[in-house]
Amino acid sequence: SFERGTRMDYGDRRQVFISGTASIDNKGNILYPGNIRKQTERMWENVEALLNEAECGFEDVGHMIVYLRDTADYAVVNQMFEERFPGVPKVIVHAPVCRPGWLIEMECMATKAVINPEFENL
Repeated sequence: SFERGTRMDYGDRRQVFISGTASIDNKGNILYPGNIRKQTERMWENVEALLNEAECGFEDVGHMIVYLRDTADYAVVNQMFEERFPGVPKVIVHAPVCRPGWLIEMECMATKAVINPEFENL
């Protein structure tokens, strides 16, 4: 078993850790083989769904690590991330991502303020 996302609440804040997530469907099938743009967009959808489960969104993400199978995709992926997430720190790394059909994979961490009724009157 592999947890793709973990949420931790610490009194006044929530941290969400999203581990390596790629362009897959709910059965683990690779989507959009060979298409870096479509794989990136689907990967974002999957990450966003995980963030939403933790009551967070991309606006709560503090940094991203992006893994690329082929450095030839760097310019396209960097531009896509800059357009969608301007100002969010990211590192794009050349790496042998998990599955042969994956062109891209990402992880990130989000932090969000939360109101914990247990600590309201302290």
